[in-house]
Formats: sequence, structure tokens, C-alpha cells
Amino acid sequence: MQKLSGSWRRVFNKFWFVPAVCVVAAVVLAQSVVAVDRWLPEDLDSPWISWVYAVGIDGSRGMLSAIGGSMLAVAATAFSITISVVATASSTYGPRLVRNFMADRGNQVVLGVLVSTFIYALLVLRTIRSASDDLAQPFVPHLAVNLAVLLAVVDVALIVYFIHHIADSVQVDTLVHGVRRRLLAVIERWHPEETPEELVRTAGRRRGGGQLRADAVGYVVSVNFERLRSHAEDQDVVVELVPRVGDHVLPEEPLFRVWPEHRAEELAERLRHCVALGDSRSADQDVRFAEQQVVELAVRALSPSTNDPYTAVNAIEEVAAGIVTAVSRPLPGNTVVVDGEPRLRYRVVGLDEIVDMPFDQIRPHATGHVSVLLALVDLAARIGSATVHPSVERQVREHVDVLLGQYRDSGPNPRDLARVEQHAAARLGG
Repeated sequence: MQKLSGSWRRVFNKFWFVPAVCVVAAVVLAQSVVAVDRWLPEDLDSPWISWVYAVGIDGSRGMLSAIGGSMLAVAATAFSITISVVATASSTYGPRLVRNFMADRGNQVVLGVLVSTFIYALLVLRTIRSASDDLAQPFVPHLAVNLAVLLAVVDVALIVYFIHHIADSVQVDTLVHGVRRRLLAVIERWHPEETPEELVRTAGRRRGGGQLRADAVGYVVSVNFERLRSHAEDQDVVVELVPRVGDHVLPEEPLFRVWPEHRAEELAERLRHCVALGDSRSADQDVRFAEQQVVELAVRALSPSTNDPYTAVNAIEEVAAGIVTAVSRPLPGNTVVVDGEPRLRYRVVGLDEIVDMPFDQIRPHATGHVSVLLALVDLAARIGSATVHPSVERQVREHVDVLLGQYRDSGPNPRDLARVEQHAAARLGG
């Protein structure tokens, strides 16, 4: 079931999904409205259709041809613009953010409506009959033609929206805010304010157990923890998920451990269906990947080809929101206990990894930018003042010490060095 839901999620996020749905809707709409037109009386003076703007056969054909042709041309232009933006985003902000553009519902809806308008106009056009045609008596679907005009008006509004949306989507602030929202969402998932009573934290690993190995290669994209717990409870076993969400697994590598050992093979198929493997990671449940997207913006901004320290500072400030939320809450549980019996165990991302990532990945590129160094010091101060874990406070102080030592070794301007050291002393009190 989890594999099916994971596959459906990947299809749902494909760039072609919404346009395909719009095209199917256009086909159904065209056939339905033409059927209504055939049911309506042919007398144009009838009060039933007096509100419909009646156009002759040639006028209807010309109008539908103009609408269909122009919408197809505009759709091609919009598609070209989208591809150009995706290429720019991939080279500037990193290929992992391209999926955010491809999954953007605004772009998909605009392209879908433009293409579906072309399909609608084409299908309605083929139903128009004149007296010179040998097939049947003259017929003009007046209601369908007027609906095509209405769709054209909607398309014009969508084109204006698309131009604004595509220009806004490549703004650095929009990108950073988007990845920050995804980071906060996954942090809230793993570090809730109130931990459920059945979820506890245990240390160490249980020995033994029957191993279930992966049957495919890929990243652990998502895990259905509720279904795993249900299987463990119903079958009266203890299940441990070996890899973490976001880990890469190979065939025959351990995926689960089950106690009692002899029950492992019996539950193999059910347990494997609770884990979705994919070719790429997702930020839905993967804390490390969500944080990495924010940090990557800073790292790429500091590359010689981009040289944009202000974007790096912005990314550091935004990643602070997720880290501060995580360190200000209790450590997440890793064991589900039902009626006093442990049923499900899994590994969680430690606070040390969450805190280390921005410092370890940004620090090597930050020595040439005083503003970025000051932002990293501010990040350490924010984490240290918000955390409820003494080990995290010691950790950020160590990061600042390493940062200052690396900066001193780089031979900076004495004035810049003094500024960074004074800022660190003022923010961290030492």
C-alpha cells in the first residue's frame, strides 16, 4: 500500500499530470456541451437561448480556429519560458531545486488550461456542419462556441498570471522561503511540541533478530510508520527499521530486523510494502534532505561563478528557523510502545547532524566573506540561546571556535578579523 501511495505521489508531482487531466476534462466538456447544444431548440429567437450570442457557421469556424491556433502558440511559448527558467534554476541554484519548479501547480495549471482550450476548440470545430456538407443538416453549437470565447478570456488572464508567477518564482527570496517552509514542515513532523505517550526514546540496539533484506536499489523516500506498527501489533512481533528515511539502500542490504527471528520471512512482503524506495530523495519525511536544500543555496551562492554572499546570508537566516525549532524541543522518540511492549523501532536524525550541516558545508566557502562569517556566528548564537540541550550549546561553541581558527589561518585583514572576533564574543559571551 505504501509503495502504491509513493508511486501515486510521484505521478501526481510529474509535470505532465495536471495538463493531462485538463486535456481529459476538455474532451469531456466539449462532448457534453455539444450534446446540450443538440438538445436545445434550433430557433435562435427562443427564450431558452436568447441570451446566447449566435454566430453563423463561417463566423463560428473562424472564431474557433483563431482561439485554437492562438492558444496552442501561447502554450508553446509558455512551455519554452518554463524550460528556460528550469535550466537557469538548475545551473544557478542546484539541480535538486528543479523538482520544485516542475512540481509547481501554477505552471502546470496554466499550461494545462492553454492546451485544453486548444483541444476543446478543435473538438467543437469538427461538429459544425453547413448546408454544403453531405453528412447532415446545418448545425452550429452556439453554446459551445460561446464557452470557447469564455475560455479564451480566462486564458488571457492566466497568461498575465503566468508571466508574474514565473518571474516571481526565480526570485531568491521566493526560493529560500519555499525551502524553509518545507524544512519547518518536516521538522514539525519529527520534533512535535508534544510527543505521543506511546513514542519513547531508547538507547542502544537490540541484538539478534531475523533480517529482511531490500529487494531493490534506491533511496528510502517514505515510510508508513502507522502500518508498520499495525503489522507488528497484529502479528505480536517487534520490528526494527534499519535504514533511516533518506538513506540509500542496495539489494540484499538489511531493511528490517524482526523478533522472534523465525517470523521474519513470514512478514517480509507486508513489511517491504510499508517502505517506498525511489530514485531521488524527497523532503516530505527526510529532515536531512530538506535542510540540505537550504544549505545548498548558500553554498552555491558562495561559488566563484555566482559570488552572491547576500543570498548565502539569507539562506543561513532561513535555516535557523528549522534548527532552532528542533533544538528547542525534547529529543524525538524512536520506539513505539503498545501496552507496555515495544513494537516498532527506527532510527532518527540526531540533533548533532542537524546542527552540524550548515556549519560544516558553508564554513569552507565563507572565509572570503565577512558578512557570511557574521551570519554563521549569529546562527550559532541563536541555536545556543534556544536549545534545551547542553550538548548542543557546547557543539555550536566548538563550531564558532573552528570557524574563527580557520579564518585566522586564511590571513584576513586585521580589521575584519577583529570585527568577527568581537562579534563572536558579544553574541556568545566568550
